[in-house]
Amino acid sequence: MNNQLYLIIFWILASCGMPVSSSYQDKTISVISAEKTLWAGGRAGVKGSMYTIKLKKRKTAVITIKTLRAEGNTIPFSQDDSGNIITLKGNFQYKNEEESKVADIPEGVSTSIPDVQNLNPKDSWIEYTIKGSAVTYKINIPKFTSVQPAGDSIP
Repeated sequence: MNNQLYLIIFWILASCGMPVSSSYQDKTISVISAEKTLWAGGRAGVKGSMYTIKLKKRKTAVITIKTLRAEGNTIPFSQDDSGNIITLKGNFQYKNEEESKVADIPEGVSTSIPDVQNLNPKDSWIEYTIKGSAVTYKINIPKFTSVQPAGDSIP
């Protein structure tokens, strides 16, 4: 009886660290930071956002990022892998529907152009795949932290 009790206790303790299903497994990838830098170009009304997202992956995982969605917009991005850190940098230029109106304004006149973008901060995520799997995974980006541009960060 004692041996059976020890065996049951051992089995319970040994199984505590093991996941019951794949939804309980350690994350393959997690968001370390998500930053947003607003920029303005040399022409009136030309502006946008630069997004920088740092992800941490398990050292053995080979991750391919498929889609970056930031504030409701699909963003073209570049990916840099260094060790177990993946850095994504994407740029989104706001549509300038007021550009034709600005072109007709005489030089030297102050203008104020409202943002015409419909940004949705809750619609931010990354789609990725893991080497050897055909399954596409999705991880949400909870919030972007606004940072001030440093130097020549305008794309």
